[in-house]
Amino acid sequence: MTKPAKRPAARWSLVIVAAALVSCEGTVSTPAGPSRIAGQGGLSARSMPSGSAAPVAVRETPETRLVEKMLRRVEAARGLEATRAVPGVRLDRAALVARVKEHVTTELPPEAIQNEGLALQLFGFLPTKFDYEAAEYRLLQDQLAGYYEPADKTMYMASDLGEEEATATLAHELVHALQDQHWDLEARSKYRAGDGDRSEALSALAEGDATSAMFDVMIRGAAPAGGKTALDLPEDTFSAQLRAGLSEGPGASAPHVMRSSLAAPYVYGTLFVNALRRAGGWSSVDRAWDDPPATTEQILHIEKWLTREPPLAVKPPPYATLGAGWHAADEDSEGELGVRIAFEEWMDASVAAEASAGWGGDRGVLVARGADAAFAWTLRYDATKSKDERAARSYEALTHAFEKAFGPPQMRDGSFVCRERADRGPMAVVRSGSDIVFTFGPAQAGEDGWKSSGSCALARRWTREIVAGATVAAR
Repeated sequence: MTKPAKRPAARWSLVIVAAALVSCEGTVSTPAGPSRIAGQGGLSARSMPSGSAAPVAVRETPETRLVEKMLRRVEAARGLEATRAVPGVRLDRAALVARVKEHVTTELPPEAIQNEGLALQLFGFLPTKFDYEAAEYRLLQDQLAGYYEPADKTMYMASDLGEEEATATLAHELVHALQDQHWDLEARSKYRAGDGDRSEALSALAEGDATSAMFDVMIRGAAPAGGKTALDLPEDTFSAQLRAGLSEGPGASAPHVMRSSLAAPYVYGTLFVNALRRAGGWSSVDRAWDDPPATTEQILHIEKWLTREPPLAVKPPPYATLGAGWHAADEDSEGELGVRIAFEEWMDASVAAEASAGWGGDRGVLVARGADAAFAWTLRYDATKSKDERAARSYEALTHAFEKAFGPPQMRDGSFVCRERADRGPMAVVRSGSDIVFTFGPAQAGEDGWKSSGSCALARRWTREIVAGATVAAR
């Protein structure tokens, strides 16, 4: 299913290579020029496919010697011993992208990327005339610096990397090699439709682990390091550095939702891993791999992982109200991280974080009939002593943000609020107890552009159907 911020097929789990040096005062400086991004290449079911290539024989080459030298540094920083050597291969950027693209088209359903873009357009996060798949590959072409591939246990790197950029890329990617050797990333990385939030949580663990260790390697290479590690970097500064890498250079032209989605696993995954390290060192991170977070809520709130708080079961929204001929094109859970990123498109980041906290579970469905498409999403909050207080506060924040961004609604009926959109169809939201229900569309995509094929009256009936179904399921 689509995630209003992240999608299995459209993600190659790119890592911001923060080629940062840490001075003896512990400040972070970034070298001149745009930051590069290196593809991690297969750590989550929402990223690079696993493939089935046989392991490549390790031959003595300059690339393999370079990888071997860095692998020793990464072993020391990460506290994990490599169980085998990692071959190194240099490719030009076009060949790197072609290799990734071939694996994506081989392993993932062909419509997956298109469904992601379609949903983002229905949400209003992308222009209606926007080639999402082409934009993803364009971003990859501009930014890809290298990746470790679990399928053939090989480190691939761009042939034009400078020394500092190569160090950061290898430091990050070879942590993924160690993860693969100890926890079998190839098996964990297989695409599983409908399991998006769990896959995003695993991706955040993998990227946070690799990013935290990468910073250790980079810091230790800066003289004098003074015994500092990634844990000494101020969290706000660290997060800003990573986000800045996607706001400069070629990535700056990508829509905000794409840049936010790309940065999220690295930012929040690293904060999660650093919290584990502060509590119990790298052995705590190893234990997280033995029993990985099941939701992105557990990534964002480490106490939820410590208590293994499970998600609430939420039924996929029904859509009989739309009429005959409709079918579910995609279905999944967004998770708290997906909710937060979606909310950030409508409100300030701090407000979005507060409004998404208390996430209990969610389920969304993209439905289609010919050229028509629509999206429905049920978001359920945890119960509190004040009953539906969290849902009520989030609903209030959302309706305030919508009023500010889009003006007064065309229809208001109790907690139901709807706005007509001439191109994307109606956009509606309603609160029912601990649930907030959203509908977007239906809309029809044609050669001359998009046009609405629904109304707020239809949205009102549709949300009533969804709320009624959720109420029956809760009994």
